[in-house]
Amino acid sequence: MKFEYTKSLCVICTLVLFFSASCASDNERPADLPKLVPTTITILQEGQPVADATVNLIPEDGSKWFAVGITNEQGVSKIRTHGKFDGAPAGKYVLVVYKTVEQESETRKQPEPQDSVAAQAYYAKIAAEEKTFDYVELKYKNEKTSDLRIEIGPGATQETFDVGKPVKIEFVPSG
Repeated sequence: MKFEYTKSLCVICTLVLFFSASCASDNERPADLPKLVPTTITILQEGQPVADATVNLIPEDGSKWFAVGITNEQGVSKIRTHGKFDGAPAGKYVLVVYKTVEQESETRKQPEPQDSVAAQAYYAKIAAEEKTFDYVELKYKNEKTSDLRIEIGPGATQETFDVGKPVKIEFVPSG
């Protein structure tokens, strides 16, 4: 009986060490990751910075090494490959840019009714009030329709893109 307990404990410890090592390797640089070039992209709308926009670099050659960043208050995004590694591999990319914001319901801030009929009305009102809006023209949200392109060269890359006039487009689910 003692042998079985010790054997089980060894198996559990081995599994814990294996999974710990696997998790630790998530931040390790993959062996096949190309050299990364420091890249910053600025996103503007009619010359004004766009804060909190997501910027995706989709490789035109189909490479698995996509890169992404989020703009700060000045509209500047520091690009990271796979969201972990500073910079992007040299190459040609389609830029996908979007800023989606969910409008929270004022009703949600009120206490939930205890009565089931009132609770149904409460949640129906929340559903009607909560909306999602896009603040960048929709064509930039899709790699097939975005006309934004960037070529990352061997040296540090800094580019600025203007995504047109400010918009507020309500997302309407299909179906």
